[in-house]
Amino acid sequence: MAAATMTTRHKVLVGGLGALTPVLMNLLIVDLNRLLINLTILVVGAYLIKVVVLFYLGGLVAYLHKDEHSPLKLFELGIAAPALITAFINAENVPVQQIPPSNTGTPTSSILFLTPAYAQPAPAQDLKTFSLPQETATEQVMRGLTGSISKRVWFVIAGSHPKLEDATRQAQQISQKWPKYRGEVYSPYGNNPYYAVVIGANLTYEEAQALRRKAVQDGLPNDTYLWTFPRAGG
Repeated sequence: MAAATMTTRHKVLVGGLGALTPVLMNLLIVDLNRLLINLTILVVGAYLIKVVVLFYLGGLVAYLHKDEHSPLKLFELGIAAPALITAFINAENVPVQQIPPSNTGTPTSSILFLTPAYAQPAPAQDLKTFSLPQETATEQVMRGLTGSISKRVWFVIAGSHPKLEDATRQAQQISQKWPKYRGEVYSPYGNNPYYAVVIGANLTYEEAQALRRKAVQDGLPNDTYLWTFPRAGG
């Protein structure tokens, strides 16, 4: 028995609904973590634009198959193109940089999905806190459209201390002996109880790596290392 003829409007609707399937799955698995890093109107607006565009694309694919009137097949056709586009976007956002350990054995952290907290609560004293860089309007729009997050998330740490006074002392020594490497004390982050002496903040991995190499060459501690935000849930 032949399938009932569907109107153009119904075909576009079914194809569009098919397109929303990979969008919804991607939202639950990938996009939600990235969107919640710091939710803004620009991010939400850009994400909604992406949803509308993918819905339209799924509907367009269904519309172009003029001889197809099976709702199930039209739904499947609507999934195809948005799924490919979503997969391509996700592939572009997967970090491929392999992070080697420092030559002293101090591990560096790798970033995949940031925890949905934009900054640590302000400490009692006036200390720096590990936080993401402020996004430009363009960066917010791109995060909404593609899920891309800033790559300026690396810090160069010259020392970690359980006591604030020890961290302050090292930071002052660095600033006095090596003025171009201004040492700043950062409050403990998450479950790490140590105060960090940071000589470079909110850098790309390449910038942080170059800064660490130059700092060690100039006489700063050999165990100076790179740090970035931990994986979500980690």
